[in-house]
Amino acid sequence: MYTLININYMLIVLLFLAIFLFIYYYVYPEIYMATIQAKISRGQKYWYIVESRRVNGKPRPVVLAYLGKANDLMKRLQGLTETIRLKSYSHGSVAAMLNIAHQLDVCTVINQYVKSPKNYIAEKPLRNHLTVGATLLLAAIGRGCMPTSKRGWLNWAKTTSLEYLLKSSVNKIDSQHFWDLMDAVPIEAIEKIEEQLLKKVFALYNLESDSLFYDTTNFFTYINTTNEYCEIAKRGKNKQKRTDLRQVGLALVVTRQDKIPLFHLTYEGNMNDAKVFKEVIYKLKNRMDQLKLKSADHTIVFDRGNNSKQNMSLVKML
Repeated sequence: MYTLININYMLIVLLFLAIFLFIYYYVYPEIYMATIQAKISRGQKYWYIVESRRVNGKPRPVVLAYLGKANDLMKRLQGLTETIRLKSYSHGSVAAMLNIAHQLDVCTVINQYVKSPKNYIAEKPLRNHLTVGATLLLAAIGRGCMPTSKRGWLNWAKTTSLEYLLKSSVNKIDSQHFWDLMDAVPIEAIEKIEEQLLKKVFALYNLESDSLFYDTTNFFTYINTTNEYCEIAKRGKNKQKRTDLRQVGLALVVTRQDKIPLFHLTYEGNMNDAKVFKEVIYKLKNRMDQLKLKSADHTIVFDRGNNSKQNMSLVKML
């Protein structure tokens, strides 16, 4: 009967042997190699750590340690792990995104335009040792790795290596933290932030932008009907069939090869695609000029929902 040893215990065995051999190598410099060998006695298999030494000029096996039967060894190893607590964290995607954000200097770019509209909060607020730029970056990383609500962000973050990488606790980053600091970014500054970050992206990466893909979508919200503060969320033809809820429209332009967003526009949920396209095409032309992209060298691809004689004339004029 063979004993299946858990991989965690196998790692401990290997670590134990490595330490054992390291000590013996320096204590006994004449030691060359140690191995685990089994000896059968009275029908039972016993395990030993054995090495070959030269005795009177001839190689002889010398027992360094008696390990016992496989079951006995297993019990000893289990005893070693009683005080060990292991936990797995997600690391790769979080570390990669933080590295890219560092190269693009995302936080600094955002913080240039921060200005809180509230009198009882500093113009450039700092909460839980995080700036507005850092807060928005963490929200974006969470959205990229595991889309969830701001209320659910902390539960996700605790499963990652964010605290280790940031060298700071995230326990106090709740939904209110995000809402208050997001409010400190003026709406008119979003386009400027987007432009500045894109210039850095084009400077660092060799993006192919010969063809651009344009499309629109919408997403429903749970904003109450009587809420008059939000003017952009309105009822319309929802792609997820939730016509009973107020929605926000989103237009996006991305590069063909890497799907890097070059432009976005959020708009009222009751606007049709053809009307939105008319507004987007002028702003897209301005964005291309800002990035020094020649219109004549680019092809924009869009679906027939945007077709109209007026829109096609606008495209030709550009």
